[in-house]
Amino acid sequence: MNDRALVCDGVDVHLGGVQILRDVTFDVRPGESFGIVGPNGAGKTTILNVITGIVRPTAGTLRYGDTDLLGTAPHRMRGHGIGRSLQSTQYFKDLTALQLVALGRLPNSVAGALSFGAHRRRRRTGGSQPAAEALELLGLADHAERPLGELSSAVQKLVDIARAVVAGTHLLLLDEPTSGVSAQERGMVSDALDRLRGLGRTIVLIDHDPGFVTGNCDRLMAMNFGQVLHVGEPDEVMNNETVKRSYLGEKEERHDGNA
Repeated sequence: MNDRALVCDGVDVHLGGVQILRDVTFDVRPGESFGIVGPNGAGKTTILNVITGIVRPTAGTLRYGDTDLLGTAPHRMRGHGIGRSLQSTQYFKDLTALQLVALGRLPNSVAGALSFGAHRRRRRTGGSQPAAEALELLGLADHAERPLGELSSAVQKLVDIARAVVAGTHLLLLDEPTSGVSAQERGMVSDALDRLRGLGRTIVLIDHDPGFVTGNCDRLMAMNFGQVLHVGEPDEVMNNETVKRSYLGEKEERHDGNA
């Protein structure tokens, strides 16, 4: 069971002279599923990039338990139990599901990069028991030896989530896990998240489907133009007037008798 909280306090990010994030403050509790919502350009993915060390803030603090994440290199994040799924797996279509998940256990180093080349050339992967167990955990055991290019979008997303958790991830960052997934298959992704939460995983989730986010998160943070609009329980956030105007596109009611 994970007992570490993620705490982001007063984070600013400037890129190319443009302020991308402004005074972003929030916390994610251990074992919680925390959603980040907002329109395109709100700064959602930048938050994940900050957490994983890809983007360095110009101000603020970020801690995961006792670990100062702002002083941690991206390739060290997995050692702190932090994993991230990808928006797209298009670059790995020739790998089997088992091979892709096994990538999550390769070292984040030059040796790991060299191993990756050999790994891609092998149809089967030695020492793949943890990868097979991760696939089974998410109900994907029957797809282990199938190339990703033959799998549905939903199954591809789940395989990549399995890759993100196979190395003992406690904090899982999910960037658009339902992108390209049909409405009929989104239930598969929800079921997978339920299983991970049942194991005590902490989840930070970004998704453009408001129904999916509200149905799978304990709390939400709504953002726009790099700023936090509101943090709270899903219904509270989605019914907030400022959030509705900026995220859902609802106009403020006028009381002068005009439309």
